Amino acid sequence: MSIFKRPATHYGKSPEPETPYQKAAQAWDERIGSARVQAKNWRYMAFGSLILSAGFASALVWQSARGTVVPWVVQVDNLGQAQTVAPANADYRPTDPQIAFHLGRFIEQVRAIPADAIIVRQNWLRAYEWTTDRGAAALNDYARANDPFTKVGRQQVAIEVSSVIRASPDSFRVSWVERHYENSQLSTTERWTAILTIVIQTPRDAERLRANP
Repeated sequence: MSIFKRPATHYGKSPEPETPYQKAAQAWDERIGSARVQAKNWRYMAFGSLILSAGFASALVWQSARGTVVPWVVQVDNLGQAQTVAPANADYRPTDPQIAFHLGRFIEQVRAIPADAIIVRQNWLRAYEWTTDRGAAALNDYARANDPFTKVGRQQVAIEVSSVIRASPDSFRVSWVERHYENSQLSTTERWTAILTIVIQTPRDAERLRANP
């Protein structure tokens, strides 16, 4: 056997080497064969990872196209504590107590006169967010006839809503007490009643939803 002729490359079980050269060649073959096997395994793993990534990406696209995100409505009390948690439905209709709460706040915003003109302005801006175009026009007429800003600094009015009850399918009867103060002294106490007509409209954007849900 010529020592200058290299045996054929194979990765199976080799016979026992007879010379130091054959031992070195066998060690080299085993090293190269092991490297090739490892490279082949890594290629399989890379292809497998690519297939898994493509599958996950397709699943995410399919899931987002379904639009299965469900918004939830969280009702809180005046202290910010959650009272009711439920999925938001397109045909959701507020209950009478919920409507009564917001109508009471509306009366407080347009009838109360705090000592700070900034608070008066904020109250009126919030009140306009709860009106329709027709209601806003009526509120404009009322503001022109009873400008609240002319009374700031001279008079304060505190509002106490006593009852809000349904008067018809689309209206509520609101009763409240007004306490007028001059120079920090109670001057008069008046009782008022109003019939407020409501219209339920679904908010069309996030800004409207925040202002008037």
